[in-house]
Amino acid sequence: MKQFHVGILIFDDVDAMDFVGPYEVFNLSTNKESDVPKLFLNQLPLKEKPFLVNTVSVDGEPITVHNGLKVQPDFSFDTAPGFDVIVVPGGPYRGIKNVSGHASIIDWITQQSKKSLIVSVCTGAFLLAKAGLLNGKKATTNQAALHLLQKSYPEIEVIRDVKYIDQGDIVTSAGISSGIDMSLYIVERLLDEEAAIRTANTIEYH
Repeated sequence: MKQFHVGILIFDDVDAMDFVGPYEVFNLSTNKESDVPKLFLNQLPLKEKPFLVNTVSVDGEPITVHNGLKVQPDFSFDTAPGFDVIVVPGGPYRGIKNVSGHASIIDWITQQSKKSLIVSVCTGAFLLAKAGLLNGKKATTNQAALHLLQKSYPEIEVIRDVKYIDQGDIVTSAGISSGIDMSLYIVERLLDEEAAIRTANTIEYH
């Protein structure tokens, strides 16, 4: 059974739930019901999980999450392996503005889009927009940033009142906890509905 490698981009001022929600959804997904007890007993080998999940940052150095949490990424851009799915989280305006001006991050997202499914959470949509990946597409973001996204990138069809939008090779989701809904959808898309329901039950998200 195919294992999908998920790479989660992290950076200074990233919102914790934006990346931790998807991190937990993918890590707590299983191929079959009998694997769930093994998962909680730490007896399920990595090779038997449907998703291998890692974090990645520009240089691999610790980053400071919005509100102060310190996180050590698994990889830098230079050491990261190939990924099947890239999760681009968001953060407060300050953080997104800084990252949008960081050419190496935007270039990395652009390069990853040529070979990976790209999904964004919350204001992570602005980074996809900056990379030009949302031109001519439908997209969503945090409800507080919808107007700004439309004003800043008029070539995007900004959609309100949805949890996520699938545009094939790009999936965007709304604010913060919507990343959990979007990740469960990705589980369904890449595995099947049964796996997504099982994961939702496992994390008690109904």
